[in-house]
Amino acid sequence: MSEKEFNGLWKIRTSFISELLLIIAGVAIRVFMIIYYYFSHLDPTISWGDVAVNFRTTDTMFTGEWIWDAGDLEYPPLTLYIILIFKLISFNSVEVFAFYAFLLDLLVSLSFYFVLKKFEVPKRNLILGLFLINPFVLLNNVFSPINCGYHITDSFFYIFLMLSLYFYPNENKSLFYLFSGLTMCSKWFTLPAALFFFLKFLFEKNWDEIKKFMIYLVIPIIIFLISPILYLPNYLSLYINWLSGVNTTLFQGIPIFIKLIPITVIFLLYLLFRVKKADLLEITFFSIIAMFSIMFWSRFYVRYLTPLILYGHLKTNNNIFTIDVDLKISRIYFRVGNHLFTFTLSLLGCVAAIAIILFVF
Repeated sequence: MSEKEFNGLWKIRTSFISELLLIIAGVAIRVFMIIYYYFSHLDPTISWGDVAVNFRTTDTMFTGEWIWDAGDLEYPPLTLYIILIFKLISFNSVEVFAFYAFLLDLLVSLSFYFVLKKFEVPKRNLILGLFLINPFVLLNNVFSPINCGYHITDSFFYIFLMLSLYFYPNENKSLFYLFSGLTMCSKWFTLPAALFFFLKFLFEKNWDEIKKFMIYLVIPIIIFLISPILYLPNYLSLYINWLSGVNTTLFQGIPIFIKLIPITVIFLLYLLFRVKKADLLEITFFSIIAMFSIMFWSRFYVRYLTPLILYGHLKTNNNIFTIDVDLKISRIYFRVGNHLFTFTLSLLGCVAAIAIILFVF
């Protein structure tokens, strides 16, 4: 419903019931999708898509081949270890594995409420509802028109990211650093933040934070991203393949030094003009943009930008821009805050993702 403010302008207000209905709708969509997938896969010729790829991705570990390539060991070791655990409790059944993918996505989505609460974001029920029905989130994490759309490895990333965000408002950032490090070790999306953090603390001569950063964030990176070089066969091939391999003909034949130009420019510009003023939350999410600038050469997926939706809802700004037109006979006033702005950009991202699917692949 809507009400008039004291200045005579209209402002949309929501009730608890309408907010609850949004949340129920978001959960219902996810429940419908898992039922749909099981029903459609009564036909054994239909692929389970990324769920099947994730399920098989550790196979070469047991055959002794250790193939670090697309479809085989294509994730950091921490993610592979977690996949092994879920395969074990799936009793080697891809159908059970898919159900865990559904549960993890639901867990991640609902856990966003506790992050919103920790950040003291107003209208938390409404924001959670908008997140649950966000078409960009649904397209990238739940639904695929061809096969099973779950990305269970992304859920691992989101779980650690949600934990890091939950502890971010704490004055002592140790747990934020710890789970940020584990987030980087599960997927590389936020990895540039590690260097940004260090340089920011160095510029500020904040030696206490550097000490915490080195203990809680750097040590997990050493354990899960760097030390595997010493004991996992052909482990460096993982990074070489991500930089050189392509899944579309669009970028074939482009030299590696050309691919490094965008992330280098973005990194330097942010370092020179923004990193000193930025808080750690902004740096974390900006690092996703920086990483996307190198990852899209080999995996041209707009879904890598999906975590930015979280930042859009956490950085409360009720007046990003305002349209105020006085036509004498009537006045048009429209104020766009961060939540509406985030949802609108999500719609554009959804359109971009569909366009890439239709015209690139």
